[in-house]
Amino acid sequence: MSDTYAVADSIHVLQVDDTPLLDETVEFPDGRDLDLLTLTTTDRADSALERLEDDAIDGIVAADDLPDRSGRAFVDAVRERDSDVPVLLLTESESVATDAVSNGATDVFRRDTAVGRGDLLANRIRLLVEHHQSTAIASQTRRRLTELAEQSNELLWVFSGDWTEIQFVNSTYETIYGRSVESLRADPTEFMTAIHPTDQDRVIQAMQHVSAGDAADLEFRVTRPDGEQRWVRAEAQPIVDDGTVTRIVGVSRDITERKRRESERATELDSSDTPVDAVPDLFYALDENGDLVRWNDALATATGYTDAALASMTLAALFATSDREGVRQSIESAFETDETSFEADLLTADGSTVPYEFTGGRITAADGSTLGVAGIGREISTHDSRQQALEQQNERLDEFASVVSHDLRNPLDVARGQLELAKMEHNSEHLDAVKRAHDRIGQLIEDLLTLARNGEAALDSEPVPLQTVVEQCWQTVETGDATLELRTSAVVRADPSRLRQLFENLIRNSVEHGQTPHTERQEDAGEQRATTPRSQSQGAATDLTITVGELDDGFYVADDGVGIPADEHEDVFEGGYSLASSPGFGLRIVDEIVDTHGWSITVAESDAGGARFEVTGVEFETA
Repeated sequence: MSDTYAVADSIHVLQVDDTPLLDETVEFPDGRDLDLLTLTTTDRADSALERLEDDAIDGIVAADDLPDRSGRAFVDAVRERDSDVPVLLLTESESVATDAVSNGATDVFRRDTAVGRGDLLANRIRLLVEHHQSTAIASQTRRRLTELAEQSNELLWVFSGDWTEIQFVNSTYETIYGRSVESLRADPTEFMTAIHPTDQDRVIQAMQHVSAGDAADLEFRVTRPDGEQRWVRAEAQPIVDDGTVTRIVGVSRDITERKRRESERATELDSSDTPVDAVPDLFYALDENGDLVRWNDALATATGYTDAALASMTLAALFATSDREGVRQSIESAFETDETSFEADLLTADGSTVPYEFTGGRITAADGSTLGVAGIGREISTHDSRQQALEQQNERLDEFASVVSHDLRNPLDVARGQLELAKMEHNSEHLDAVKRAHDRIGQLIEDLLTLARNGEAALDSEPVPLQTVVEQCWQTVETGDATLELRTSAVVRADPSRLRQLFENLIRNSVEHGQTPHTERQEDAGEQRATTPRSQSQGAATDLTITVGELDDGFYVADDGVGIPADEHEDVFEGGYSLASSPGFGLRIVDEIVDTHGWSITVAESDAGGARFEVTGVEFETA
């Protein structure tokens, strides 16, 4: 058979049955076009095998007892000719159904179920064919990508999120590291033994950052088994799935020759009559490739890196990720126009950022050739930097909201639709678990969108009666048998919709945490959270009283539930923190709303031993 696959606009099904159940007028449950299905029907196995040889068949529906051959013998004959084509066997025999898949059938379907329900039968074979086609395309794509990777001079690799498994690596590993691909697969940590001892700590720190969700770009030395030392530049990118780094993809390249040229250029740039260490500002010199080759003590002091560490770092690694492209363009401008000026956040060894203004100019040799760029950097006020960061943040929030709305909601809607189809064919508790997972993902998407919108929308304050907004929230939140006590009639100045969202989240938080929790550690994030049993957490709390009261300069929401441990009071407003099975963004949203209003929020223990959230700095509206 050909190894070229594509998902077809129509499916050609070969029906082998002396009492066929499918016809051309069958309708698919999901409203698919009827033209999708093309049928060829025969009542004999021999005729079907001839059709398989002559025609392009996408799938086969066969009875388990044909006039000239048993269903099992027919499947054996099919597999001798085609090992991949999906075969759906119709049977009413439990023994045949039990053995069918292990003997070559792709799936089985009860004949008595299919009688009168040709739509279900047609949909099952369609799903089998589409799955087969998708799998074949994925396999073909992977094979072609592997072939392409083997033609590359760069080292391409994929690790698991915790670096314990090498999922893909091309043979360039053997060229650069002097070790076999098989040895790396057997011991994924083998490459670390080749890294120069001076560089190992930096490499380990970079690996940890990538496992935590950040990209990395660094240079280091490796020593081959024959003693030859080479320079390598590695770029790593985390692949995040449902908040967890599941894979790390990267590319490494041999930069030994470039490093040799840099060393030669640095010698030319380094002149004894240039006392750069006496300059109080940062001094930097770049070679013709834009790589850092010289600096003064002020740069090492400002960044916290040693001279040895700076010598092995890329220029991009000295700046915040959001500024790196702008820095690259500014340096290119210096080569083209002889000078440059730009602002960027310098990234220090401890991960903090400091805003700087950099200027620079092109350096030329006696013969007029370009040696590089040199200049100084001066720390600037935080005001300008914060304004720029705010503008960049709002741009990222716009992009984020767009991605969440389209790229996450659409696949979720498709998954929900497929789940409904599956529930039409099967009644399984596993499908109920899938539905709960879909609902949780949907809630997480809504919470993330709320966070983004709270960060970018303007505040529209007006007088808002607390009693009214709390009573409205009580009607929209699932509170079960919980009881509300209102101890305030105050009117505050606030954005009505955001204040309502604040109370909805605080009330929901109390209701969801109204049962006794048990502790569960989330190993990937290294955090601990308390959860309730599924049977409890899905329902509303019972015998719970929630009180909304007034403070001298604000209000509080308290309950008599299980409370929050004192050592976790500072953590509850962090994104992802949860004491229940919810996504864990509810209190983060509350914190964002409070911050947007210019208020403050703290968590404490209520008089009844539960949780008490106090919001202060609130402006009251007086008559």
